[in-house]
Parts: sequence; C-alpha cells; structure tokens
Amino acid sequence: MGSPQPLGTISASVTLVGGGGTASLGPTRVREHWQLSSASVAANQNPTNQAQCKLYVGSSVGTATFVSQTVTGSSGDTCGLGGIDIQSGQRVWAVWSGGDSGQVATLSIIGTYTIGAPS
Repeated sequence: MGSPQPLGTISASVTLVGGGGTASLGPTRVREHWQLSSASVAANQNPTNQAQCKLYVGSSVGTATFVSQTVTGSSGDTCGLGGIDIQSGQRVWAVWSGGDSGQVATLSIIGTYTIGAPS
C-alpha cells in the first residue's frame, strides 16, 4: 500500500429544495481508501431558517451508518471523524433539512488517501 497522501480540497454541493438536500463524497478509484479526519457543512452564514444536517458514513444513508448531527447546518459546523477508513463504494453523506430553499449547501472533507489494501 502507498503512503497516505492529503486529499486536498474535497467538497460537494447541493441546492436546497424545500429546505432539504443531500451531498456526498467518496473514493472512486479501485483500491482507493480515504482516512477521514473531519467533515464540515454549511449553507449560508445568515439563514432565515437554520438547517439541521445529519452525517452518515458508509454505503448508504441509514440508522447503521449515522455518525453525527448538527443544528447549525446552515451557518456551519465541523464533525471529527477520527480516521474512519472508507473505500470505493462507501461515501460520506450530508443530509440537510429545514434550511432556506435555494441556498447552496456544501459538504467538505479533510483527510488522507491511500491506494491499496487498508492498513
């Protein structure tokens, strides 16, 4: 397996419709692994409606993959992910609800990646 390399700036965005939306990020290359340090979410700094945002890590959104929730999903918050290792087919999901429709919500990830078997 190669040495861990910084992911760089990794982010995904979604326009909130009806106050909600989902953005996700994850490895796409064969044998690629991400070691997740943290995730941050934000939509707009001065919201009329402060969105909630739930984070999930895994192959889908569900009870078993739930990691964290914030009540400041619009003005922004960060969640530590403690080095969770994910591989191709798994993702970090941010699911917003109750926010301002039409706002662009963004999920950003900090961590490293490796190519090969996990350590």
